[in-house]
Amino acid sequence: MKLSNSIFTLILLSFQLFAQNKDLDLLYEKAIKLTNADQALKIYQEIINTNENSDYVWLSKLKKAEIFYAKGSYIASSNIFKDFNLNAPFHLKSQSSKDLLFKSLNAAGETDSLKVYQKLLSAKQTTAFRNNVTPNQKRIWFIQFGAFSSIENAKVLKDSLNEEKIKNIQIDQVFKNGKMIYYVRSEHFNSYDKALSKSKKLENKTKFTISGF
Repeated sequence: MKLSNSIFTLILLSFQLFAQNKDLDLLYEKAIKLTNADQALKIYQEIINTNENSDYVWLSKLKKAEIFYAKGSYIASSNIFKDFNLNAPFHLKSQSSKDLLFKSLNAAGETDSLKVYQKLLSAKQTTAFRNNVTPNQKRIWFIQFGAFSSIENAKVLKDSLNEEKIKNIQIDQVFKNGKMIYYVRSEHFNSYDKALSKSKKLENKTKFTISGF
């Protein structure tokens, strides 16, 4: 009987951990809506601690670095920006993320490191990172703009994207971990490269991730 109870407890804990790891999209959406930086940091760190191979982990690192920079913790922020700009998926990187790295290094007085990373993250190097992207073999890819537990909120985002002249937006309903989640996504693509190419037109317009299954 004790053995059965132990097995049941282990299964329950495993299920809870699985559920937490698979709700990174909702956690991230919750964090970016918070106005309290310390509360947001806790959620971003929770996402990072999952060690999931997910865009949301990298985006949470970026947000954490941005908050540290805003707080004046330039050394801490520059260390995270270094990791992000060197190792994050190419489609998540931007000129803004590089500029913040350079600014944080300059503010921290690390002028020698600044010169090194300016050279390392030049346009030529960025292209090299792109060519080394090896996404998992998935059949369907899409650009994802948000995930909500409420379809009304998903519709608001969709309407907002339409107003920005971003077309072919759809709401996908997915039943996950015992609840319905509404994803605001682009049309589906049959390759990562097509989704990446399409996403280039969205840079500096809105936040998004590239995902697939």
